[in-house]
Amino acid sequence: MVAPIRVATLGNAFLDRILYVANLPVEPSKMRVKGQLETGGGIAATAAVACARLGADTACYSRVGDDLAGEEIIRRLSEAGVATDQVRQFKRGRSPQGTIIVESSGERMGFGFMGEGWSDDADWLDLSKLDGVDAVMADYSWWQGATAIFNAARDRGAKSVLDADINDIEAVQRLLPIADHVVFSERCLAQLTGHQDKSLGLEAAARKTKGHVSVTAGEEGFYWLEQGHTRHLPAFKVKALDTNGAGDVFHGAYTVAVAEGRSVEQAGRFASAAAALKCAKGSGWESIANRSEVDLFLNGA
Repeated sequence: MVAPIRVATLGNAFLDRILYVANLPVEPSKMRVKGQLETGGGIAATAAVACARLGADTACYSRVGDDLAGEEIIRRLSEAGVATDQVRQFKRGRSPQGTIIVESSGERMGFGFMGEGWSDDADWLDLSKLDGVDAVMADYSWWQGATAIFNAARDRGAKSVLDADINDIEAVQRLLPIADHVVFSERCLAQLTGHQDKSLGLEAAARKTKGHVSVTAGEEGFYWLEQGHTRHLPAFKVKALDTNGAGDVFHGAYTVAVAEGRSVEQAGRFASAAAALKCAKGSGWESIANRSEVDLFLNGA
């Protein structure tokens, strides 16, 4: 029996409350909530759960408080099969929590408290636990930790994937030179490069890194630069129940595919399928597809 690949993610881990409404608010108002769900969230944690569901031996490196929310985040990660010994609970810290409002079309609006009560120091990370790892993924929320895990991955011959999003352009700029794969959001790519055109944006981004550059564009699909030319995969067509977390699932699945030695095109297609299934199945970590579901979906596509 072939041993599973090993991956690790680093970044934020949230406890999320999802509220379901008929329509997203457009002005200050009161509205009735049709339902609610408490679930895990956060870029790195959601990506880790996706990796585990896809069959990878997965660890998550993150920071939470020693509060009830922190305990619940760790419990949910462990329950999903993710190793949590590098999720540190800081004394008197307050864990990240999010509120996401989802309308009937599946579109959402999110509000996140990033947590507090810890420093950005990354010296406490036990990077020896990355021995034998095949790939790592980090988000932009803690560039000191991401730098440490990317460098550790490079020293071990493992691949690194950066989730590059809009909320901290300075952190993205710091991490660009050391990531093997940079997967941008549309808004981040445009803000970083000054180009709304994806081809021009990817070309400009490629001059800032030696890694592979790509961008996720929601319903438009996935774009990447290959030998100086922009290539494109259209998005899979599904009826979306909830788009929240789809990008995080994409990054997790992309990391698994990279760890398995797939090309950028193959990784993008695999990740697109995992993200599409997440949107179609519903909300939270409970709706992240497993490996057999993704493979079956791809075989029928």
